Amino acid sequence: MDEDIKLIQEVLNGNIDSFNILLNKYELMVLKFVYNIIKDREAAEDIAQEVFITVYNKLYTYNKDYKFSNWLLQISRNKCIDYIRKYKRVYESNLEDVVLVSREVSPEEHMEFMETRGIVEGFLTNLSDIDRHIITLKYSEDSMTFCDIAVIMDMSESSVKRRYYKIRDRFRDYLIVKEKRCK
Repeated sequence: MDEDIKLIQEVLNGNIDSFNILLNKYELMVLKFVYNIIKDREAAEDIAQEVFITVYNKLYTYNKDYKFSNWLLQISRNKCIDYIRKYKRVYESNLEDVVLVSREVSPEEHMEFMETRGIVEGFLTNLSDIDRHIITLKYSEDSMTFCDIAVIMDMSESSVKRRYYKIRDRFRDYLIVKEKRCK
Protein backbone atom coordinates (compact mmCIF):
# COMPACT_ATOMS: atom_id res chain seq x y z
CA MET A 1 0.00 0.00 0.00
CA ASP A 2 2.86 2.37 0.80
CA GLU A 3 4.40 1.62 -2.59
CA ASP A 4 1.14 2.58 -4.33
CA ILE A 5 0.88 5.82 -2.36
CA LYS A 6 4.46 6.69 -3.27
CA LEU A 7 3.78 5.99 -6.95
CA ILE A 8 0.57 8.04 -6.85
CA GLN A 9 2.39 10.97 -5.31
CA GLU A 10 5.03 10.75 -8.04
CA VAL A 11 2.30 10.72 -10.73
CA LEU A 12 0.68 13.77 -9.14
CA ASN A 13 4.11 15.46 -9.27
CA GLY A 14 4.27 14.80 -13.02
CA ASN A 15 6.15 11.51 -13.29
CA ILE A 16 4.35 9.55 -16.04
CA ASP A 17 6.64 6.52 -15.58
CA SER A 18 5.13 5.96 -12.13
CA PHE A 19 1.67 5.76 -13.69
CA ASN A 20 2.97 3.14 -16.12
CA ILE A 21 4.17 1.11 -13.13
CA LEU A 22 0.71 1.34 -11.55
CA LEU A 23 -0.88 0.40 -14.86
CA ASN A 24 1.35 -2.65 -15.27
CA LYS A 25 0.71 -3.71 -11.68
CA TYR A 26 -3.10 -3.56 -11.85
CA GLU A 27 -3.94 -3.98 -15.54
CA LEU A 28 -4.58 -7.74 -15.42
CA MET A 29 -6.61 -7.51 -12.20
CA VAL A 30 -8.87 -4.82 -13.71
CA LEU A 31 -9.22 -6.72 -16.98
CA LYS A 32 -10.25 -9.95 -15.20
CA PHE A 33 -12.66 -8.07 -12.95
CA VAL A 34 -14.31 -6.30 -15.89
CA TYR A 35 -14.44 -9.48 -17.98
CA ASN A 36 -16.19 -11.34 -15.16
CA ILE A 37 -18.95 -8.74 -15.29
CA ILE A 38 -19.19 -7.98 -19.02
CA LYS A 39 -18.34 -11.41 -20.50
CA ASP A 40 -16.95 -9.88 -23.71
CA ARG A 41 -13.18 -9.76 -24.20
CA GLU A 42 -13.07 -6.76 -26.55
CA ALA A 43 -15.51 -4.72 -24.48
CA ALA A 44 -13.57 -5.63 -21.32
CA GLU A 45 -10.34 -4.38 -22.88
CA ASP A 46 -12.03 -1.11 -23.91
CA ILE A 47 -13.56 -0.63 -20.47
CA ALA A 48 -10.25 -1.39 -18.74
CA GLN A 49 -8.63 1.27 -20.90
CA GLU A 50 -11.38 3.73 -19.92
CA VAL A 51 -10.82 2.84 -16.27
CA PHE A 52 -7.14 3.77 -16.43
CA ILE A 53 -7.88 7.00 -18.31
CA THR A 54 -10.35 7.93 -15.57
CA VAL A 55 -7.87 6.92 -12.88
CA TYR A 56 -5.21 9.12 -14.44
CA ASN A 57 -7.58 12.08 -14.72
CA LYS A 58 -9.06 11.65 -11.23
CA LEU A 59 -5.98 10.48 -9.33
CA TYR A 60 -5.99 13.68 -7.29
CA THR A 61 -9.31 12.58 -5.74
CA TYR A 62 -7.89 9.31 -4.39
CA ASN A 63 -8.04 9.11 -0.58
CA LYS A 64 -4.85 7.44 0.65
CA ASP A 65 -6.62 6.21 3.80
CA TYR A 66 -8.05 3.42 1.62
CA LYS A 67 -6.47 0.78 -0.58
CA PHE A 68 -5.72 1.96 -4.10
CA SER A 69 -6.89 -1.39 -5.52
CA ASN A 70 -10.33 -0.92 -3.92
CA TRP A 71 -10.67 2.55 -5.42
CA LEU A 72 -9.56 1.18 -8.78
CA LEU A 73 -12.10 -1.65 -8.69
CA GLN A 74 -14.88 0.74 -7.67
CA ILE A 75 -14.15 2.77 -10.79
CA SER A 76 -14.06 -0.46 -12.80
CA ARG A 77 -17.42 -1.55 -11.44
CA ASN A 78 -18.97 1.84 -12.22
CA LYS A 79 -17.62 1.72 -15.80
CA CYS A 80 -19.15 -1.74 -16.21
CA ILE A 81 -22.51 -0.51 -14.95
CA ASP A 82 -22.33 2.40 -17.41
CA TYR A 83 -21.55 -0.02 -20.24
CA ILE A 84 -24.42 -2.35 -19.33
CA ARG A 85 -26.84 0.57 -19.08
CA LYS A 86 -25.70 1.93 -22.42
CA TYR A 87 -25.78 -1.34 -24.34
CA LYS A 88 -28.29 -3.24 -22.17
CA ARG A 89 -26.45 -6.52 -22.54
CA VAL A 90 -24.00 -8.82 -20.89
CA TYR A 91 -22.54 -11.67 -22.90
CA GLU A 92 -22.35 -15.22 -21.69
CA SER A 93 -18.78 -16.04 -20.89
CA ASN A 94 -16.61 -18.50 -22.68
CA LEU A 95 -14.25 -19.59 -19.94
CA GLU A 96 -11.95 -21.13 -22.53
CA ASP A 97 -10.96 -17.52 -23.28
CA VAL A 98 -9.88 -16.97 -19.69
CA VAL A 99 -8.80 -20.27 -18.18
CA LEU A 100 -5.79 -21.94 -19.68
CA VAL A 101 -5.37 -25.63 -18.95
CA SER A 102 -1.81 -26.80 -18.34
CA ARG A 103 -0.49 -29.24 -20.91
CA GLU A 104 0.91 -31.37 -18.08
CA VAL A 105 -2.52 -32.21 -16.68
CA SER A 106 -3.66 -35.79 -17.16
CA PRO A 107 -6.87 -36.43 -19.14
CA GLU A 108 -8.61 -37.56 -15.95
CA GLU A 109 -7.66 -34.37 -14.12
CA HIS A 110 -8.78 -32.31 -17.09
CA MET A 111 -12.17 -34.06 -17.17
CA GLU A 112 -12.59 -33.60 -13.42
CA PHE A 113 -11.70 -29.92 -13.79
CA MET A 114 -14.21 -29.51 -16.63
CA GLU A 115 -16.93 -31.24 -14.61
CA THR A 116 -16.25 -29.10 -11.54
CA ARG A 117 -16.16 -25.95 -13.64
CA GLY A 118 -19.51 -26.89 -15.20
CA ILE A 119 -21.06 -27.33 -11.76
CA VAL A 120 -19.71 -23.98 -10.54
CA GLU A 121 -20.80 -22.20 -13.75
CA GLY A 122 -24.27 -23.70 -13.42
CA PHE A 123 -24.55 -22.39 -9.88
CA LEU A 124 -23.14 -18.94 -10.73
CA THR A 125 -25.64 -18.41 -13.56
CA ASN A 126 -28.48 -18.67 -11.03
CA LEU A 127 -27.05 -15.94 -8.79
CA SER A 128 -27.99 -12.28 -8.88
CA ASP A 129 -25.38 -9.89 -10.26
CA ILE A 130 -24.49 -8.63 -6.79
CA ASP A 131 -24.02 -12.15 -5.41
CA ARG A 132 -21.94 -13.15 -8.44
CA HIS A 133 -19.72 -10.08 -7.97
CA ILE A 134 -19.21 -10.89 -4.29
CA ILE A 135 -18.14 -14.44 -5.12
CA THR A 136 -15.90 -13.28 -7.95
CA LEU A 137 -14.13 -10.78 -5.72
CA LYS A 138 -13.82 -13.22 -2.82
CA TYR A 139 -12.26 -15.91 -4.97
CA SER A 140 -10.16 -13.72 -7.24
CA GLU A 141 -6.39 -14.14 -7.30
CA ASP A 142 -6.05 -11.46 -4.64
CA SER A 143 -8.67 -13.11 -2.39
CA MET A 144 -10.19 -9.90 -1.08
CA THR A 145 -11.42 -9.39 2.44
CA PHE A 146 -15.06 -8.74 3.23
CA CYS A 147 -14.10 -5.17 4.07
CA ASP A 148 -12.49 -4.68 0.65
CA ILE A 149 -15.51 -6.19 -1.11
CA ALA A 150 -17.85 -3.94 0.89
CA VAL A 151 -15.93 -0.85 -0.24
CA ILE A 152 -15.93 -1.94 -3.89
CA MET A 153 -19.61 -2.94 -3.88
CA ASP A 154 -20.65 0.12 -1.86
CA MET A 155 -22.33 -2.07 0.77
CA SER A 156 -21.84 -2.58 4.47
CA GLU A 157 -19.39 -5.27 5.49
CA SER A 158 -22.11 -7.12 7.39
CA SER A 159 -24.31 -7.20 4.26
CA VAL A 160 -21.45 -8.65 2.22
CA LYS A 161 -20.76 -11.31 4.87
CA ARG A 162 -24.44 -12.20 5.19
CA ARG A 163 -24.82 -12.57 1.42
CA TYR A 164 -21.57 -14.53 1.13
CA TYR A 165 -22.57 -17.07 3.78
CA LYS A 166 -26.06 -17.46 2.28
CA ILE A 167 -24.47 -18.08 -1.12
CA ARG A 168 -22.11 -20.63 0.42
CA ASP A 169 -25.04 -22.45 2.04
CA ARG A 170 -26.99 -22.38 -1.23
CA PHE A 171 -23.96 -23.83 -3.05
CA ARG A 172 -23.72 -26.64 -0.50
CA ASP A 173 -27.41 -27.43 -1.09
CA TYR A 174 -26.87 -27.19 -4.85
CA LEU A 175 -24.05 -29.76 -4.63
CA ILE A 176 -26.20 -32.13 -2.58
CA VAL A 177 -28.96 -31.96 -5.22
CA LYS A 178 -26.39 -32.55 -7.99
CA GLU A 179 -24.97 -35.57 -6.14
CA LYS A 180 -28.43 -37.11 -5.69
CA ARG A 181 -29.12 -36.73 -9.43
CA CYS A 182 -25.88 -38.54 -10.27
CA LYS A 183 -26.74 -41.57 -8.14
